[in-house]
Amino acid sequence: MSTWYPEADLVIQHPKIYTVAITCDEVKEGKTDFPIIEDGGVAAKDGKVIAVGTATDVQQFIGEHTEVIDASGKILTPGFVECHMHCKWTGEQMLNLDFNGVTSRQAILDAVAEKAANTPDGEWIEGDGWNELIWEDSQEVITRRELDGLLYENGALQPMLKAKPALTDAQHLESLVLIGQRLNSFGITSAIDANLNYKQMHIYNEARKQGKLTYRGNLMFYLDPQFGSFEDNLRRLEEMDCVTGFGDEMLKLNGCKVTLDGITAAFTAAMSRREYRQRPGFYGDTIYTQEEIDALVCKATELGWQFGIHTIGDASEDRALHAFQEANKIRPVKELRHYLIHYQLPYEDQWPIMKELGVGVCLQPTLVSQMGEEPLFWPEQVERFQSPGLMFKNGILAGGSSDSPVVSPSPMLGMYYAVTRLDETTGKTLSKGDESKVTPIQALIMWTKNAAFFSHDDDKMGSVEVGSFADMCLFDNDFIAGNVEDYRTTKVATTILGGEVMYER
Repeated sequence: MSTWYPEADLVIQHPKIYTVAITCDEVKEGKTDFPIIEDGGVAAKDGKVIAVGTATDVQQFIGEHTEVIDASGKILTPGFVECHMHCKWTGEQMLNLDFNGVTSRQAILDAVAEKAANTPDGEWIEGDGWNELIWEDSQEVITRRELDGLLYENGALQPMLKAKPALTDAQHLESLVLIGQRLNSFGITSAIDANLNYKQMHIYNEARKQGKLTYRGNLMFYLDPQFGSFEDNLRRLEEMDCVTGFGDEMLKLNGCKVTLDGITAAFTAAMSRREYRQRPGFYGDTIYTQEEIDALVCKATELGWQFGIHTIGDASEDRALHAFQEANKIRPVKELRHYLIHYQLPYEDQWPIMKELGVGVCLQPTLVSQMGEEPLFWPEQVERFQSPGLMFKNGILAGGSSDSPVVSPSPMLGMYYAVTRLDETTGKTLSKGDESKVTPIQALIMWTKNAAFFSHDDDKMGSVEVGSFADMCLFDNDFIAGNVEDYRTTKVATTILGGEVMYER
C-alpha cells in the first residue's frame, strides 16, 4: 500500500501555458480565446491538475516528495488528443515494413528485396502505407509481376488475410507497446482507435492489466460488412454486453463505427451532386442502403451507443445525416454525440441538420495534403475539400486526427496543414485560401478540446485547468506564436500522462 502525501506529485514551473480552457459550446459559438499564462505553473496530484497559475502561485504545492520540472523557456499545452486513427493497426504495421512517405516505386521494391534476403523461407513479408499518387519515378502500381498481387478494398483483401499467419498474443501486445511509444513521442495522450474487433479489444484490456498501455484508449467497435450481413451486424449490436462509456480513465468503449462508402482514389466514394470527374456518368454508391444505415443507427441509438460513420462522398454524408435524424426520434442524438468521419465534401445545406443534432466531424488535414487527390475533384469541390476553416466559421465542431497508418499521426503535421492548407503533392493552396484555413490557436483547439469531445472527455481532458487530467506536453519553442514553418521542425520535449512522464526527447 502506497503512502499518501499532502503535497503535489508534480509541479511544472516557468513555462508559457496555453491552457485551452474553453468549452466546446463556446467553440461552436465562435469563441477561440482562452487564458495564456506567461511564466506559468501547474501542479498535479493523483493524476489530476490541482492548480494552474503563475510559477509563484504553485510554489506552495512543492514538498519533499514533489517532482519539480523547470520548464523555463518552454511552452506547455494540453496533451494532444487523436479523434480518429487506427492505433492497433498502426502498431501491427510497425512490426513490418513501413512505406509511409516513400516517394519512389523502386524504393519499395528495394526495401522488399532487402527484407526478403534476410527473412527465413516460408515467413511472410508485410508492408503498407504507400501512396502511388506521390511516387516520383512512376505512378504505375506494383503488381504480382514484381510481388504477388494487387488488391483493392477490404473485400478483395479477405482471402489474403485469411491465408496469412495470425499474430501471436506476444506480437499483439508488442504492437500496442510500439504504437504507444510513437504516440507519446508526438505528444498524444489519448486516441480513438477505430475498426476494432473482439480480439483486438481483448488485447487492449490485457495491455491495460499489464501496465503496457501508455495512452488513453477509446475503442470503436467496428460493424464490418466483410464479416457479416446487415442482419448480422444488427444482431452484433444486440449481443454486446456493454455500450459507450464502459471502462475507466485509461481504457473505455467509445462507440461503434460503420464504413458507409469507400475512397475517392479508388472511385468507391458515393457522390450525388456531381459525377466523378474521370468517369462521366459514374457516381459510386454506399455500402449500406438508406434503409439499412437508418436501421443500424436507430438500433445503436436505442441501445445507447455513440455512432461514427465513415463518409467521403457527399451522397454518403447525406445518408448518414438522414440516419441521424431518424435516430433522433428515438433519443436525442446530441447526448450520444454521433459524428461523421472524414467529411470530405461539406455542403451548406447539411450544416443546419448538423448543428441541430450536434453532429461534429473528425478531420485529417495531413491525409488531405499528402494524398494527391486534388486532380480527382471538380474545381468547386476542391474549394470545399475537407475544410476545417469552414467548420469553425459555421459552428460545426471539428476535431483533429490523422487516420494513421494512412499518414503519420503527428499532430504537428496535422496542425501545419490545417493552418496552411498546403497540398504537398502540387505545392498549391487547397480550397478557398483563408476561408478554409484555421489559425494556430484554432488548430491547437482541434487537437485538444475539440478532439476530446468525441470521446465524451471534454469536461476533463483537452485543457490545462483545475480538475482536468494532468495530460500535458512541453516544447522547446513557441510554434504557436512563431513562424508557421516552425510546425515542421518542432518536436515534443516531454509528454506527461496523468502526472507521470511518458516520454522525454
